[in-house]
Amino acid sequence: MLKMKIILTGVALIVSSLIQSQNSIVHPNLYLTKQDVQLIKENLGTIPLFDNSISTLKAGIDKALNKPIDVPLPKDPAGGYTHTTHKQNYVNMFGAGILWQITGNKVYAEYVKKMLMSYADIYPSLPLHPVEKSYARGKLFWQLLNEAVWLIYADIAYDCIYDFLQGKEREFIENNLLLPYADFLSIKNSRFFNRIHNHGVWAVAAVGMTGFVTDKMELVDRALYGIENKKGKAGFFEQINKLFSPQGYYTEGPYYQRYVLTPFLLFAQSIEINMPEKKIFAYRDSVLQKAVWANLQLTNENGYFFPINDAIKEMSFKSQSMINAVDIIYSQFPKNKYLLSIAKKQNEVIISGAGFKVANALKAGKEKPFKRVSVILGDGSDGNRGAIGILRSTYPSCNITVLMKYATQGLGHGHFDRLSMLMYNDGNEILTDYGAVRFVNILYKEGGRYLPENSTWAKQTIAHNTITIDKRSDFNGNYHIAEKYHSEAFFFNVSNDKVQIMSAKENNAYSNVKLHRTIALVNDTLIFPNPVVVDIFRVSSNEKHTIDIAWHYNGQFMSSNVKYRSYVNTLEPLDLQNGYQHLWVKSEATNNDSCFRFIFMNSNRFYSLTSNLPKTNKVYFVQTGANDPKFNLRCENGIIERIIDYNEYVFVNTLEVFGSHNSISEITKNLNYSIVTTNVVYNDPKYTIVKIYKNDNEKVYLALSNIEKNKKTIHFVSADGKTFSWQGVCHLFNNQ
Repeated sequence: MLKMKIILTGVALIVSSLIQSQNSIVHPNLYLTKQDVQLIKENLGTIPLFDNSISTLKAGIDKALNKPIDVPLPKDPAGGYTHTTHKQNYVNMFGAGILWQITGNKVYAEYVKKMLMSYADIYPSLPLHPVEKSYARGKLFWQLLNEAVWLIYADIAYDCIYDFLQGKEREFIENNLLLPYADFLSIKNSRFFNRIHNHGVWAVAAVGMTGFVTDKMELVDRALYGIENKKGKAGFFEQINKLFSPQGYYTEGPYYQRYVLTPFLLFAQSIEINMPEKKIFAYRDSVLQKAVWANLQLTNENGYFFPINDAIKEMSFKSQSMINAVDIIYSQFPKNKYLLSIAKKQNEVIISGAGFKVANALKAGKEKPFKRVSVILGDGSDGNRGAIGILRSTYPSCNITVLMKYATQGLGHGHFDRLSMLMYNDGNEILTDYGAVRFVNILYKEGGRYLPENSTWAKQTIAHNTITIDKRSDFNGNYHIAEKYHSEAFFFNVSNDKVQIMSAKENNAYSNVKLHRTIALVNDTLIFPNPVVVDIFRVSSNEKHTIDIAWHYNGQFMSSNVKYRSYVNTLEPLDLQNGYQHLWVKSEATNNDSCFRFIFMNSNRFYSLTSNLPKTNKVYFVQTGANDPKFNLRCENGIIERIIDYNEYVFVNTLEVFGSHNSISEITKNLNYSIVTTNVVYNDPKYTIVKIYKNDNEKVYLALSNIEKNKKTIHFVSADGKTFSWQGVCHLFNNQ
């Protein structure tokens, strides 16, 4: 009998061991793996960039270890003490967990353990955050977005010290913190969790990574596919499907693309580790890889992201989120050697297997230069909901970049800026976009949240370099209507580097008004001695309207050919609403010449804006700052060209770069712009032909087909005493 008991006990132990073996997970399994840790340890002190990155991390965490752990009861909005402390706590936990894995120094593991236990002590009894400013309030933070970010980094820290903890400690942390936290983000806040938006991406990543680290596959399933009543219509795969175009453009714009790449790639990396059969990095034709390339293309020559939609202008590819993105994508796609040149400029890698691969490849000198190119990035899940068009050219003396936004609204962070335009020269912003009215995490400015002027100014159409009809914003400023429509990409041709052209239409922004913008970047010294942007903006309607075209520029006013009246004693806003209320009218003029010309200087270069503004029509020289009692707006300059009672008009504007000024030698050179005037010589629904007069008495014509966009179609038009024949949509005729 005793022998039988021993045998049964032995069998039970074996079965139990087998079950445990089948269910057990090898930690770490989210950000690092045991193989990563071993490789890193074996090569410490041999790879300078990686060693420097470890030293930087260690210096920061060691400083944190000398301070008492503080887990305050949540009280403040963004930028306040409690908000900042909880944010710093997850940063410190994350860093200490990584250092425990690499150094084996228990002081780091103990720090993470105490921090997690402290949060597990208070979390079950925490009420909703007292600041009621978000549609989805957290407990630790005023909004669930920050809550989700916190959980991702807490998961990684927990994963790193998992084997250091006792069983009861793990049980306490999981049952009192991680698991109820994941349920709070998902089951109890399904609107937030299921939302196709950067908020939803952070949420599904946090819940999925909690599932992997706690071996709760129901959480992973929830994260991948959505909550039960949203199966297949929400979750990680649906976020990838809906938010990225096939070219890798993220619909909320480059600033938020940079931000959302972190949860996309951290969760994808943990999926690759735990569920390699999903082949997540190959999903949708490797769209996550394309997303990093596209995001880098959406930077200027100095590495700053184009500030379309809600954006902070100072954000660049040196941000931590882009360091994560570059390293993770290179580790999965090592053929992309251009990523190494970006990593070299970032001068930092993440402390993981991915970062190790990048640093090791840089040590071996494998990097290739990253090339910014002229490109059209489609918007929408199928890539056919408009686009972002970028023209770039290299000139002997300067690099010109022109961007046109003819994409979708961009969800809640989008602006009413259909067919808007930006221009850069050698990375300097020439034609500007305000970006967002926000001071991130600065308590003085409403806790770092978006300020009221973000809606009343930055999102409004007049705040952008585009057309405003009847002093109203696109779609009357209604986001829900705007989100239903997109602009139409009409034509994009960069096959000839010397004359690159893009064209797009917008037929829904205003009732019974059709807008069609064509932009050419001319980089041919046989045509113009300097780089020139030619902008043709057609407006057509069956009713008469007041039409404004805005030019927000960065630089110093030099001169103009109109006699303007300056208001030196009393300033008044341009109008009362739709963004106009924030524009001081510094001066105004009536155009009495054959064209309107304005010259300004930026970074010791000169720029001439020449327009076919009709005589007797108005020009307003404006500056932001009106109706801004809390000084939330930066003072920026602009010009508004206005025509009144027109049902059709074709604006022809040229922007020419010329001359130079040396502030040290105080020498100014080449103050001769080449474009004298512009006008329209033919316009009907099918064709538009514009003429540009040069100061050498020669003429340049740009011919445009307005309807037919077949590249092989041959067109014939008689205008201005000449017969124009061309193949394709657009053609530039020189010396006619």
